[in-house]
Amino acid sequence: MSWQRTDPVILREQRDGDSCTLLLQLPADLAYFPGHFPQAPVLPGAAQVAWALRLAAARLGSSPQCREMEALKFQRLLQPGDRVTLTLRHDRARGKLHFAYRDGDTSYSSGRLVLEPRA
Repeated sequence: MSWQRTDPVILREQRDGDSCTLLLQLPADLAYFPGHFPQAPVLPGAAQVAWALRLAAARLGSSPQCREMEALKFQRLLQPGDRVTLTLRHDRARGKLHFAYRDGDTSYSSGRLVLEPRA
């Protein structure tokens, strides 16, 4: 069994309180691409949500567990080689994580995740 990359390459990151902005590169060898879809690979929405949860938990101290998803929007396909900015904002008072994948004025996906309380 060989190792397969499941995370993006983080080219740059900036943190400001309960917010974080990361510039991500999507390498062509991500494990998600070969089967989704073979002729035109795209990053699954589930991977985008999982990255937002995991990256926010590591940087903002938010819960890595999602209880509910609100206002999810997948507007454009993310493909091998793409560079996107992931913006994360942890709303501690409401227990929510806001995320958005963008490239300049182009929005790829966004949403609000209702988080499980941290154990």
